[in-house]
Amino acid sequence: MEKFSWAIQDGLLRKITGKLQSLWMEIPGRCNLACRYCFACAGEKLEEAKLMTWETIEKMLEEAARLGVTSFGIPGAGEPLLPVNQRLTMRIIRKCAELKIFVSLFTTSEFITEELADELFDLPVELLVKCNTLDPELQDRFVSDPKRGRIIHGYGTKRNARIQLLMEKGFADEAKCRAMFGRKSRLGLVTSIMTSEEGELSNLDHVANILRFCRRNNLIFDSDSVLKRGRGIACGLSLGDEEYKQKVFELQRIDREEFSNEWTPTQSYVGGPACDRCFHHLYVDQYGIVHPCVGAMGVELGHVTETGLEQAWNRSEMQIIRNRKYHGRCGDECANFAEGKCNSCLGRRTVNLTNASLQTDGCVTTIGCWNFRKK
Repeated sequence: MEKFSWAIQDGLLRKITGKLQSLWMEIPGRCNLACRYCFACAGEKLEEAKLMTWETIEKMLEEAARLGVTSFGIPGAGEPLLPVNQRLTMRIIRKCAELKIFVSLFTTSEFITEELADELFDLPVELLVKCNTLDPELQDRFVSDPKRGRIIHGYGTKRNARIQLLMEKGFADEAKCRAMFGRKSRLGLVTSIMTSEEGELSNLDHVANILRFCRRNNLIFDSDSVLKRGRGIACGLSLGDEEYKQKVFELQRIDREEFSNEWTPTQSYVGGPACDRCFHHLYVDQYGIVHPCVGAMGVELGHVTETGLEQAWNRSEMQIIRNRKYHGRCGDECANFAEGKCNSCLGRRTVNLTNASLQTDGCVTTIGCWNFRKK
């Protein structure tokens, strides 16, 4: 029976209350890497004048706390701990600590020094580290983009060293994590399962090793498919449905046979629960525009300086989403959706998801996935 007793990313598996409980916010999209699959096109043109000020962010966090948000995520729209972003990131984490909000920080990890690791350990934060493969040389290829003339050297080696440092500091020590913040682990490895048509760049044969490393060392295993947003749209690394399905079933078998973890495959997190953010979550981009989630950027719910979070949460478009008014292959035909075992990813399994489509159709139109099960 699925209990998901091992570590999962914070913010998932929330009780459905109809209230906002989790919030993600982008850090400015500055990055020293050049991942060809980056959902945010990090490292490209940035509209500096439109970025949120600290005053705007602080006000937003205070409103979030008043509304009941207890989980805050900083995704990799830019590297949060890059020196030019680090001061803002740490200011946000400290403010969240003051407001009793737990933070999920997505990071390349290479800028984490011993001193910074010590400071982060005392704060309510979990670190989700980029790890497409544990092989340092192949990892460097995943964060390079030859077409843009960006070749990265040495990242994989630095990243592996930081993982070891963070483990030594106690981020994967279950007793310490539970005593401080009630978490099973505060360290995870994050990847999409990827391969190119020619196979010149692939982590298909590496994902199982990442899973094993996570299970043996009490790390969060955070894996899914490529999000077709930003550079991810044309990166050429997305698997076909059948190939992805076979890999997920292989990981399921490994987890069951080697670690006694039982779970049913879903089209969201591999080995984890179906994503339930549609019920309790909002996403704020680096310019302050509010969206339902990272995969629904075509739906704008307002700007934090004009509408705030509460008004965005109560928009008619957001009510359609959280009330699961979904039609099409997922909403009308799939038993997994009908039984609440899947919530149909807004970023991967919908078409034409915009304010206009929601207002006109009154529903989310879905296309189904490799895990479809007829009602």
